[in-house]
Amino acid sequence: LKPRRLVARRAGTPQPRAAMKQAAALVALAAFGGTRGALGLSPVTRVVELLQGLSAKIEQEAKQEEDLYETFVCWGKTVVSQKTASNQKAASRKESLEQYISDLDAGRIELTTERQDLTKEIADLSADIDQAEALRAKEKEDYAAAKAELEQGLEGVRR
Repeated sequence: LKPRRLVARRAGTPQPRAAMKQAAALVALAAFGGTRGALGLSPVTRVVELLQGLSAKIEQEAKQEEDLYETFVCWGKTVVSQKTASNQKAASRKESLEQYISDLDAGRIELTTERQDLTKEIADLSADIDQAEALRAKEKEDYAAAKAELEQGLEGVRR
């Protein structure tokens, strides 16, 4: 099965059937006219020449229509391939965006640095607390040592 070709015709170009009707009318006119033309050709010769010219014109128009159809088919294939590629790219982008949204919902991706900033601040404060505790422990040891020394000195004075 051959696909039907849809071919746009220009205004003023005769349809092949119309051309054949014209040719048949010319044959009938020549057959019943019976007179010789201005060039001295017989009516049959004139009809044959007209039919040959008409045949050449129809073949030329058919070639033009075939070229136009081939151009249309090429254009159609190009557009279809471009649209297919564009649709595949869009589907891929859609999948990646859906994955991104699910990552946002699950908390794997954060849009702000607030959590990181707070975690760093907590770590800094914990380090400061550890330093302060170490300093207080050393001060307590120093106090206890000084107190023991003073108490010992007092006992020595009391004796």
